[in-house]
Amino acid sequence: MIFVLTIFVGAVVGALVGIIAKKFIVEIDSQKSISRVKLIILGVALGTFFAFLIRTRFSSWDLQLAYAILCSGLILQTMIDALTHRLVRSVTYLLGVTGVVLLLISAIRTDSFNSIVAALVCAFASGLLFSVINKIAPGGLGVGDVRLVPVLGWYLGFLGYNEAIWAIFIACLSASVVGVSLIAVGRGSLNRRLAFGPYLTLGTLVCVFVGKVLPSVFS
Repeated sequence: MIFVLTIFVGAVVGALVGIIAKKFIVEIDSQKSISRVKLIILGVALGTFFAFLIRTRFSSWDLQLAYAILCSGLILQTMIDALTHRLVRSVTYLLGVTGVVLLLISAIRTDSFNSIVAALVCAFASGLLFSVINKIAPGGLGVGDVRLVPVLGWYLGFLGYNEAIWAIFIACLSASVVGVSLIAVGRGSLNRRLAFGPYLTLGTLVCVFVGKVLPSVFS
């Protein structure tokens, strides 16, 4: 019964994500043609998949809710960024606020304040790193990416420093591989900007769900 309810909730949330994504895409670029039905189907598929993973990965309601919101927001941002090369500021802020509230509740409830310290460190360090990169190489990263990274650092740092470091590495590596591949087949160039949001999402979700099995960065 719980499994069925989890899948149902994930499907409903995924459908809503698809509908909201269509709304934002049209607002950002009215010329962009994308089927609402396709976005809803994609949202439902991803929603059910991640609902199952979240139920398996986390046992407490606060962590389940926090990382369910994170997954939903990242799926939404990925849909939008992939089609418009824009990340929605309000979605990023919503992820940040809910993440702070829910993870603080979890830390207080379980007396795990070291996790909050790690989350703060990772949020600050990742935000500083990407801000510097944005200043050194303007255009390489969008302002939306710079805003999103500290939020992801907060969620990942709460799980551990290792997860936060690996997430950035996976995001940068996957973006580089795709960019080089597109150039190699003649479908990209060094002057063409690559939407980085989907790769941040990939790195984050991999490390949220399988970060514990990745090699430790620290001895």
